[in-house]
Amino acid sequence: MTAPLVEPEDYSATEIRNRQKNANLLHLVNAYRKYGHLSSNLDPLGMRKAELIEELSAGIYGLTEDSKMYNINGIVSQSKGLPESSSLSDIVAALQKTYCRNIAYESEEFELFLQKKLPNVKRYGIEGSESVVVLLDQLIHEAASKHGISEVVAGLSHRGRMSILGTLFGYPKEEIIRKLRGGSEFPDGSPYSGDMLVDLAKPCTMRYDDLNTSVNIDVLANACHLDSGMPVLIGKSRIKDLNIARETPGKKHVIGDHVLALSVHGDSSFAGQGIVAESLGMAGLSHFTNGGTIHIVLNNQVGYTTPASHTRATRYASDVAKFADIPIIHVNGEHPEAANIAVAYRQKFRKDVVIDVWTFRKRGHNEVDEPSFTQPKMYKAINARKSIPAMFEEMLILSGRLTKDKAKAARNEWLASLAMAFAGSETCNPTEPRMDPGWAALRESSGGQHMVEQPTGVDLDTLYDVGVQSATPGDSIKVHQRLERFHIKPRMKKLQDGTAVDWATAEALAFGTLIREGYNVRLCGQDVGRGTFSQRHAMFVCQETEHVYIPLNHMKDCRKDANGNITDTSAHQQQQQQHGKLEVVNSNLCEAAAVGFEYGVSLEDPYTLPIWEAQFGDFYNNSQTLVDGYIASGESKWGKQSGLVMLLPHGFDGGGPDHSSSRIERHLQLSNDPIDGRRTSAPNIYVTYPSTPAQFFHLMRRQMKRNFRKPLFVAGPKTLLRLASASSALSEMGPGTQFRTVLDDPTISEPQAVKRVMIVSGKLYYDLAKLKSEHPLGGHVAIVRVEELSPFPREEVYKAIAQYRNASDFVWVQEEPRNAGAYLFTAPRIQPLLPKNAELRYVGRPESAAVCSGVETRQAAEHTQITAQAFEGLRGLVADLVIDNIGIQHGQRQQLGKKPASAASVIAARVPHRWSNSSPMYAAAAAAAAAAQSGEQ
Repeated sequence: MTAPLVEPEDYSATEIRNRQKNANLLHLVNAYRKYGHLSSNLDPLGMRKAELIEELSAGIYGLTEDSKMYNINGIVSQSKGLPESSSLSDIVAALQKTYCRNIAYESEEFELFLQKKLPNVKRYGIEGSESVVVLLDQLIHEAASKHGISEVVAGLSHRGRMSILGTLFGYPKEEIIRKLRGGSEFPDGSPYSGDMLVDLAKPCTMRYDDLNTSVNIDVLANACHLDSGMPVLIGKSRIKDLNIARETPGKKHVIGDHVLALSVHGDSSFAGQGIVAESLGMAGLSHFTNGGTIHIVLNNQVGYTTPASHTRATRYASDVAKFADIPIIHVNGEHPEAANIAVAYRQKFRKDVVIDVWTFRKRGHNEVDEPSFTQPKMYKAINARKSIPAMFEEMLILSGRLTKDKAKAARNEWLASLAMAFAGSETCNPTEPRMDPGWAALRESSGGQHMVEQPTGVDLDTLYDVGVQSATPGDSIKVHQRLERFHIKPRMKKLQDGTAVDWATAEALAFGTLIREGYNVRLCGQDVGRGTFSQRHAMFVCQETEHVYIPLNHMKDCRKDANGNITDTSAHQQQQQQHGKLEVVNSNLCEAAAVGFEYGVSLEDPYTLPIWEAQFGDFYNNSQTLVDGYIASGESKWGKQSGLVMLLPHGFDGGGPDHSSSRIERHLQLSNDPIDGRRTSAPNIYVTYPSTPAQFFHLMRRQMKRNFRKPLFVAGPKTLLRLASASSALSEMGPGTQFRTVLDDPTISEPQAVKRVMIVSGKLYYDLAKLKSEHPLGGHVAIVRVEELSPFPREEVYKAIAQYRNASDFVWVQEEPRNAGAYLFTAPRIQPLLPKNAELRYVGRPESAAVCSGVETRQAAEHTQITAQAFEGLRGLVADLVIDNIGIQHGQRQQLGKKPASAASVIAARVPHRWSNSSPMYAAAAAAAAAAQSGEQ
């Protein structure tokens, strides 16, 4: 065992004096604490020999008399079984036992049965590491029986998952075998696609004969990328524990009182994956701690085919945990007695513990591999020895605690149940996973129909009230004078005027109104309290005490009196109990683990709005594994909804290639939005690029007010945060208002005069709108904003462009390169909505490997070129419109004079439209009708 040294202030004055008097003995004891593990017999194969460590010799500390008595107060814990006065030989024996010792039929028989019945299925069995199942059982029983733990969140590795689920957690064996035989883990007709057999997960319940209560096991669904689920586990277990504590508000609670997190890792992934270090470092921080996770490193001493010497540069696979001061217990897989100390440490200190279990792998990386190709010596030793369960059985028989007949009977009974499960797997229909109580009021969103969105606007008095309180510091808080001048006073004025609400204020209004309605908001990311661009200031730091004050957590339900003054209407304490909470989490400098943690929060609590904000949208790149394997596909694979918001600042404003793009194209590529509009399943994610504060306000509220949950990606503002024209009236957030997926051009008074329709998303709109207002022919241009890119709002886009009946030029304009941004996604969806013979043109940067130039002057020149190009050729289009109108008028005069119109006297419109005066047709419906008609013919 590797244990942290105890600091001197933990000792009494008497103990300190004794430590000083017997300093040589103290040196010996500390040497055992530091180096004792090196002399332990950890390897069950015997290939790694225990070392002779000079530092463990009492003689080098001048301790030569074995019979000499020593006072051990403050030096060795008396829990080791030693009296206060002990001889040197007894002290050394106790240290050897503690730091140098060797620290289940069903699992073995389950694996052998599956190997016999399904020899060619890759199940990543636990043979050679069966004792890990026993260790897990001991950990759960210890936590439940001695510490009242009622909930366990378990993250499992591939290795041994089947055995742990089937023999320990009670996952129906026939369902496991059905999956192994190629079936689904979901009931017949389920809309969910399922996952690999080694990623099975389902809530289970364990019951012990000596306990009156059961233990709920929440097995975490895990993407295939090894330890990527580690931060998800931490986030989910933390929120689960807090929610249980909220049910009994008067009871004293320490995080980790109700929920134990268990995480099983492979040795190579624990040592090699960066997300492990990120998660371990995060787990000890406020806002992230879950009261301690017990990590089990299933150490089979080889990574796929790579020997341990090539998978890490450290002595142990678990050494990465040392940087976080996490105790590590090294145990021999044949003697895994570590549960008591691991649980006791976790409960006392509420910190992580690592148990490094040295085992071996009976077969290859999977059951069809030949491991002797690369590890001949290791597998010669493995094949020459008995299994761990067989050795344990012999020990029990020799000790008289078990007879051969009872052992045989138990084995036969288990095999008979497996045979029944195998037969039943052919006809079994898996049960639906148990739904967490908190999700009962929300519906499954697997259907193919679009949801009807409800208004998300709020009473104007409430908006004003929340806005004022969002910028009101506590009485004892002295805010920075610049905040008073540039944040607090401007916000108050904007609220009073009600006409120029900026982004930060709109966000505070969204958060504050949700909190008032009982929802929680968790805002996480680097520097989110202040905001990357010093725009948010959701927290005030007292300039004298550095006390942090979050105004939205101190709101009172107030109203304005006849004179417009704020008045308190009810008891503050009662209000606070009804309100939710804003948790402002300035995270450590990592992305992958932070995003994974927030995803775990979203899985557990649908009534908390979890937001992860990147400093710059580009930085989310480090969490791509979590986005791909969990956020975008988790519901499809596992049936698990998530309301996580990814807030990703986006925009080309001189920041260079790594501070400009949130990679909108990647999110859109992950979307399941059909190109032809014929949706057969619900959207998996929502991707938005809002252009006004009011739109952002409604997005945040919509995320919680829906009766389902979906991940939301927001290309957030940077320069728009302080752009005067990018503001909203308070009335745009008032009653009856809601998020609009498409914003039409508000400056158009004569739609028939429009010849060019520009379609754009996000901040570029303001640059184009400014040029349009300055252009002499700007009235012939309409700029349509697509605020929600996925699911693509076909009907809304169609309605917006259909009114411009004389338009003949349609342009998608973006500042991103052509191979990035939204163009490649939107173009095939917009094209069917255009008039016949019209083509959607592209204006933007050309294809590029880098997001943009890092030279500010070059980037500015490119931007000027893009916006200018958007207005090129406008004079010719307007001339066409004039000619068309003259021709139409001439034809009308001929009809009035009852003279037949000649073909030469009427100039046809440049682009024939499919739209009719009576019934504009939605393109997808037109395509379906055409297909039906051709089928009849």
